[in-house]
Amino acid sequence: MPAYSPGFRSRESECDRLDVPVAGEIPAWLSGTLVRNGPGRFEVGGERVAHWFDGLAMLRAFRFDDGTVTYSNRFLRTETYRSAVEEGELSSQFATSGSYLRRLKSFLTDPTDNANVHVARLGGEYVALTETRRRVRFDPADLSTRGDLRYRDDLTLHHVTAHLQHDPERGETVGYGTEFGRRNRYHVYRVPDDRPERVPVASVEVDRPAYVHSFALTPTYAVLVEPPYVVNPLRFLLPGGGGFIDSYRWRPERGTRFRVFDRSSGELVADRSTAAFFFFHTANGFETDDEVVVDLVAYDDATIVDKLFMSAMDGDAESGSAGGPEGSPELDAADGTLARFRVPLDDGGDGGEVERETLYRGTELPRVAPAARGSTYRYAYGQATLRETGNGLAKVNVETGEALEWWEAGVYAGEPIFVPRPDADAEDCGAVLSLALDADNERSVLLVLDAETFEERARATLPHVVPFGFHGEFFPAVTD
Repeated sequence: MPAYSPGFRSRESECDRLDVPVAGEIPAWLSGTLVRNGPGRFEVGGERVAHWFDGLAMLRAFRFDDGTVTYSNRFLRTETYRSAVEEGELSSQFATSGSYLRRLKSFLTDPTDNANVHVARLGGEYVALTETRRRVRFDPADLSTRGDLRYRDDLTLHHVTAHLQHDPERGETVGYGTEFGRRNRYHVYRVPDDRPERVPVASVEVDRPAYVHSFALTPTYAVLVEPPYVVNPLRFLLPGGGGFIDSYRWRPERGTRFRVFDRSSGELVADRSTAAFFFFHTANGFETDDEVVVDLVAYDDATIVDKLFMSAMDGDAESGSAGGPEGSPELDAADGTLARFRVPLDDGGDGGEVERETLYRGTELPRVAPAARGSTYRYAYGQATLRETGNGLAKVNVETGEALEWWEAGVYAGEPIFVPRPDADAEDCGAVLSLALDADNERSVLLVLDAETFEERARATLPHVVPFGFHGEFFPAVTD
């Protein structure tokens, strides 16, 4: 089995406010709650889900108070969860296919509520997010499920981003989604901080909708980056089809497209294409007088989607994704490249070519300081994946290309989340938190790094393994 395989085992039990022993010293100023999201259970009805993205949603919370940390975890009690536990059946998901009738119902009227991708504060509520229009409310104090978020609008969306972008200056959160139908459309919308209403910002009709996992936001613009991983929505409705993502096809001849929308007028102010690449995650975006700059983790093609099927992650040789000696990661997947794309707002007479620059090779799950979002910045944080055993962490200076790295053999570090010090006077004044698997000891550890030096300050070691998750947020106001 691959060395990281404990991270893909189900964790059935839950706990509340478990005191976690700490080695080192957690900064006394670090106060609040880190809430992370991801799958906690990979088996339903005696069968393993098809893809990492399909496990049952489980929230994890680390509460910090005066140098101490406690841990809680709880499954979201959703319709999908109840159906899986009580009936042993999983509704249609990202790549796990239910029955034809379940898939048809899921696509048209009743999408999955298995919100296992991210968390956010949205319209005055704490919500768990996935890539369907259903947002699931939860109580950050005890992680209990509070039902769906009910929007006060009638905007029709079928596939949406779980990577919402909050703009504290405007007091709103921006998102986008795809409407499938006789006419397929992308919709950009905003949700005011004080109410759950999706206010339309911009719409554009498209022939073949793309799989767009995240987007970039600047003070003036919303930027949709459209890789040529596209779908004919009718394919999903055919009997015998698979999960949602099985209907997508890689069409590199289409190139990758940057659509830039003015957030105030809704106008499409730039529409540029470049050589084909795939991506999941943007790191940041900012604007100048004549261009928009988007930093993201790019791949040559969409094969990374296939490499995240459970057969590949479990080291199944027949999947074509296993290889390497015993004890090695054994995942034959491409490493992402942190790249910068300069998108001209005016073609300047040269056709408006998009310029690409490589910033750092071998990374994923990029984050920046909250205060740096949407503006010129210096530091991006992400996984460092070019290692023989384990994932490290990287702090990349996007201005110079230099990087500081943290790494320990046998440790698989997850998404790094930057938490600013309350009296911060520099972009990198704060801490970086990352939940990691210590594969040698079969334990999960929460790493606390000094964001400036990128040296480890402390680690909190759990008595068990927390399954690999995806994303999270630090909520300084959640202290109870």
